[in-house]
Formats: sequence, C-alpha cells, structure tokens
Amino acid sequence: MGGTGRVYVYPKLDSAVWDADEIPALDRVLAFDESGGTVAYVDSKGFPGRIDLRETDVTKASRAKLTSLSSANGSDIYGINSKGEIVRLNPTGGDWHFKPPVPARSVFAQPNGELIVTANKGTQTLVWRVRPPDDIVLDSTVLPLSGRGVRTSIGDRIYFAVDSGLIGIKAKDLSPVGTVELESRVRALAPTPSGDRLYVATMADSGISIVDRYSGKVGMGVVLPAPPADLRMDALGRYLLARFPKGDSAWVIAIGTNRLVGAVHTRWETDLPAIAPDGKLAVLQGKDVVILDPEKLEVLSTVAGAAKDFWYFFAWDGFRPRARGLDQPVTFGDSGSPDSLAASSTPSANPESPATPGAADTAAPPPTASAPASGFTVQFAALLTDDKAQQIASTIRVGATPAHVVSSSIGGSPIFRVIMGPFTTKEEAERVGRAAKHEYWVYEGSP
Repeated sequence: MGGTGRVYVYPKLDSAVWDADEIPALDRVLAFDESGGTVAYVDSKGFPGRIDLRETDVTKASRAKLTSLSSANGSDIYGINSKGEIVRLNPTGGDWHFKPPVPARSVFAQPNGELIVTANKGTQTLVWRVRPPDDIVLDSTVLPLSGRGVRTSIGDRIYFAVDSGLIGIKAKDLSPVGTVELESRVRALAPTPSGDRLYVATMADSGISIVDRYSGKVGMGVVLPAPPADLRMDALGRYLLARFPKGDSAWVIAIGTNRLVGAVHTRWETDLPAIAPDGKLAVLQGKDVVILDPEKLEVLSTVAGAAKDFWYFFAWDGFRPRARGLDQPVTFGDSGSPDSLAASSTPSANPESPATPGAADTAAPPPTASAPASGFTVQFAALLTDDKAQQIASTIRVGATPAHVVSSSIGGSPIFRVIMGPFTTKEEAERVGRAAKHEYWVYEGSP
C-alpha cells in the first residue's frame, strides 16, 4: 500500500482491492488495529497518519513533525514534539500531552495502554512508566547511558543497547532483568515474537548472538561470512533475515533449525524483504517484487512494477460474514426409540377404572428448523456508512449487472455490504467475482 495508492489482499496480487490516490508514500507502518481495521503509519515526509480499511479513508494524524513515533493498537499514535513532550494523537480528538522531568528521547507504546518513556541526562538514561490520560509517573528507573531500544512483540520487556552489551527491563514495573555482555557494540536487535530469544548482531562479530530471556545466557547462532548490517524477524518467528554489510543482498536463516538457508539478491528497505503470513519470502529486485520459497530460494511468482509500492503483511478478515450453516440449530434424526422420559411421566392405566377420554391436544406442533438459504453471494466490501458502500458499488459491474448494497447489523452497528448475487452455484459466484476485478469473497446463502 502507498506509493501508488493501491491496496492488495495477498496472495491475490493481480488486481487491487482499493485504488486510493490519497494514500501517501509510506515510510513505515507503526501498528494495525484488527478490530477497527485501522493502520497507523508514518509517511515518507515523517508525518503520522491512519488508513481506515473499512471506511476507505486516509487521514493525517498531525501537521507537526514528531519524533520517536510509536503505536501499539493502530489507533492511538504517540510521538515527541520539539519541546521533548509526549503527544498522543487520538482519532476521536482526545489528544494528550505529557511533560517528563527531562525532555524525552524515545517512547514505547505498550499493548496494555501504558507508555515507557526514556530520556538521556549526562551519563544516564532515565526511564518512566505512565498511563495516559494520567500524567502521573507510575514507576521510574535509571540505566547507564544507552542507545537504541527494542520492545518485544508482546510488550513485556524492553532491551537497550549499552556499551558492548545489552540491558533489559520489565515493562510492568521497570525492574532490571540483567545485563548481557558482548564482545563489541550492538548493531542490530531482533526479538522473536514470543520474546523468548533475542538475536543480536554486533559491529565486529560475523556470528549472530542469541540471548535466552529465561537464563540470560548468550549462545552463538549462525556464523555468517561477514557481520550483518541489520536484522529483520519474521512476524511468526520462522525465519530471520540478515542484511549484507555491502551490496543488495540478504541472508535467510531458519530459526527452528538455526540454519543458514542461503543468500538472495534484494534491496533492503523499511518494508521488504519480508516473510509473508503463508511463509513465502518477498524481495525487491529491480522494479519488481519477487515471491520466493524461503527454503529453496526458488522464484514462485513476480509482481511486475510493485517495487514502488509499500508492502505490509497482516492477517484480517474484516467484516467477512459467517457461513449460514454455522448458525442453524442442531437437529437429531428420529431413532425410532420411545421417549423414556415421556413414558415414565405418563400415569399407568388402571384396568379397574373406567377409561376416560383424553382431552384434545390443542398445542401447536413444534416448529421445524428452516433450511439454510440456498445460493452463493459475492461480497466486495463491508462498511459502516451507506454513502461509502454506494460509492464502491457504483464502480463494480459485470456485464450489464451492477453491484448493489444491502444493510445488516453486527453487534448493534449497521453494516453496509457491497454484493452481487446470490448465484446458483459457487463456481458461478467465483466466476463473477473474478470478472469484477475487485477483491472479493464468496459465502453460502443469500445476503
């Protein structure tokens, strides 16, 4: 996304889901809000913003430049202004400022809503923990003067590079987790998604050190031909990518087996190379993005001209509807056996008593479960406003048939779906979806 203003859904890369000229050229993605469908980003000029995938809106979050931009939820964006104050940018307008005792240097947004703020003072690095919108310092600690810091994906620890080593703190109370001594200065850090290991590249060592978070011990991982210039971890922890110190290439390392798979030709940008959710490797070669098998390093496909786009992989279902069959009541076939409970509750007949006629049963028969709706529907989008949905629907047509909008409700919120159908068979629905040249999915039943 970005650059050309196109949003794709991987692995279908033959057509864009959303052609949006208003998407700026992106520098990096800060976070993604799965529940809200919002991507927090930093554009190529250093300004933060948000992309709303449901509303197909792009908004700039601030007209003032901020440093150390950070977000943990894709909605709230934090940064440091020119005065060294922490600024929170909220999409609903609930902005917040915090002035630390010393002008801030960096800010780490935490998944639990808290912030870890650092500042340098003389030969020390000061660390504070706060919870917006309060401006009360909950915890503080002092570290040796440190360089860059990296937060684990789950947010429970932050590691800082110090002279020839690392020092870590626990995010919940800023207590130290020990110092890791290395033979030379740290050049790059890459924690695993769970945070159980930290991969470290140093200035002078061609081997990648592995720090075990539980024991604190340092082990040697893969030894490379030269010290890598940077490290990039797969979001699912399967592979580690290491940048060549010179030239446009990268090493691919299998995490599970601690094995150097090989080297690939690729430029190293803020988005690529990267491992996709399905385990494939996307690299930059010339003007194209090439998809490789990370084990064999063989080319699987090429997306021509896509190197000018910004690539960000994430998993999201959006407002994808549930299959109707999942919500049908459970029914049991007639086994032919008598209902023992009903039989036991019926008074036994007394042969000496005169038979009395039973009262007529006026109760209505129990309702039978309705059969699932037949047919298959093609859905192109689901939005929160009718105007946006109608706008998208007006751009989709297959032959003489246009897409249309139907409304429904999820959790009390109105949802407007852009659809075509229903169609008799799933094959016919798939054919129409492909012909529409928009991202789509097919579900069983009528809208």
